Amino acid sequence: MDYTNQYGEVVAIPVADEVWLDDEFFAKEMAKLPPDAPRAGLAYRVSTKGQVDHDDIPMQKIECRKFCVQHGWRVVEEKAEKGVSGSKVSAEKRDVIQFYKALAEQKGIDILLVYLFDRLGRIESETPFVLEWFVKHGVQVWSTREGEQRIENHTDKLLNYIRFWQAAGESAKTSERVSTRIQQLNSSGYYSGGTVPYGYRAVHKGRTNKKGLPVKDLELEPAEAPIVREIFEKTAQEGQSSYALADMLNCRGLRTHSGAKFTSNHILRIIRHEGYTGYIITRSVRSQHIPELQIIDLELFKEANKMADLRCSANAEARKVAHKAANGTLLAGIVYCAHCGAKMSGFMHKDRYKLHDGTVVEALKPKYNCFQRAQHLRKCDGQAIYLADRVDAIVLEIARELFNHIQRSPKDRLLEQKIRQEYKEKRQQKRILEKKVKDCEHALERYENEVLKCLDGQSSFTEGMLARLIAKAESELKIARREYAAAISAENDEQEAAQKIKACYRQFCGWAEEFEMASLPRKRVILGQLFEKIEVGKGYEVTAYVNMSYQQFINLGEPGEIRQITQANAAGEEVA
Repeated sequence: MDYTNQYGEVVAIPVADEVWLDDEFFAKEMAKLPPDAPRAGLAYRVSTKGQVDHDDIPMQKIECRKFCVQHGWRVVEEKAEKGVSGSKVSAEKRDVIQFYKALAEQKGIDILLVYLFDRLGRIESETPFVLEWFVKHGVQVWSTREGEQRIENHTDKLLNYIRFWQAAGESAKTSERVSTRIQQLNSSGYYSGGTVPYGYRAVHKGRTNKKGLPVKDLELEPAEAPIVREIFEKTAQEGQSSYALADMLNCRGLRTHSGAKFTSNHILRIIRHEGYTGYIITRSVRSQHIPELQIIDLELFKEANKMADLRCSANAEARKVAHKAANGTLLAGIVYCAHCGAKMSGFMHKDRYKLHDGTVVEALKPKYNCFQRAQHLRKCDGQAIYLADRVDAIVLEIARELFNHIQRSPKDRLLEQKIRQEYKEKRQQKRILEKKVKDCEHALERYENEVLKCLDGQSSFTEGMLARLIAKAESELKIARREYAAAISAENDEQEAAQKIKACYRQFCGWAEEFEMASLPRKRVILGQLFEKIEVGKGYEVTAYVNMSYQQFINLGEPGEIRQITQANAAGEEVA
């Protein structure tokens, strides 16, 4: 018979010792003891998963039972704790410790026996006093390997504390070894247990641990991986909220791995989990990239998380997306009142009007309203309500003009012109500063060479003059080198900026191609990124402020200067 010891090692139990695990045999041995034999309680504990899996604590039971028979003690109670950490779980929360304390108060035992004293616990600030409590209540505390622990003098108390202090240290070392091993497995791309993220499943692929036992690895779950991809796409491209996505999945009858319905928190955990880009990630370890575990690309992950951040309550003021994904308006989140500057809200309003024949007709129409004005929260001389269809039509016309411009412009020439414009001055400045550094170095070298001539009396400079010239040259060289280093750093920054420009350009072109065929939620997301804000004033005068990242492609002005496009309502209709 085999058992797993406290180090996770499989050890064979001798055939002669297996008899001590037989309860009938042990009961016969107890019957041989006199009626007044000391009463003993046995306490076993294991914290390793391997030992718990065996549903027994054979080694401790054998040693403790043999020890009791050898000393003539009658066993009145045997209690075992399985999977309980002695270094993390307080004695107050351990049923076995509390059971034996109650039994000691009732004078039900004379001896408490454990295999090793650290079975009582490994908390140095608590366990020594647990042992001392039993001794003070007339119960002897014994270990099969360490004998009796007495508390008769100050030295006994000190040794008692040192023993459990050492046990706590061993526990910390064990924890560190286990943590290090798990980190090594994760960094190597191996699954080491724990909750399996939605979209994956844990299966046996032939890998075994050091004991030869099969262990599981992660792979994509074919039915769930497309759902994960859809969650990211709807979040990033349509601005869907986590509540709406959870409701969508629940309506399809889908459930989490635990069988529960999806909630907003479930969706957010999926969106925030970077492991879907092809990594095994724990708190402190990130594996190398594992292509077979990748569900989405990094760009989609970033876009989805950016949208989730915008929807966060903490960013309510800066939010550029509709508060509710089902909002029927196009500009919710980016439309502002041109008169008081307050953000306007989009909503569906039921209009009621009467026809010539007296029939009352009701129509549900999307509208924007200046909430601050309607509630008299601030002074505003603008309109209270605007018809969303008319405002949206003006903004759509502006957006189409911008997209038509980018489609008409030669892509290569436009990009090349922009990047050259960014580089030209930086490169010229770098060349000037490089020459300045060389001139300063040459001047300093010249003055230093004059020092020897001055000492020989062959120089036209005095010592004082040379000292001042050298100090001045060193100062100028120091400044020139600092400026040159800054110019190099700026050039590197420009290279990064050029990459961002190319990325923005590609995105802008992609929007131009898909905009007309895009759904309302998708158009809302595109406009939310294209425009900083949309201002609406009386007479449906609409001003669109283009995002600085994209205005450089439409000749609206210098980079960094927020430009605006103003367009009034074309029709001479009455306002809402």
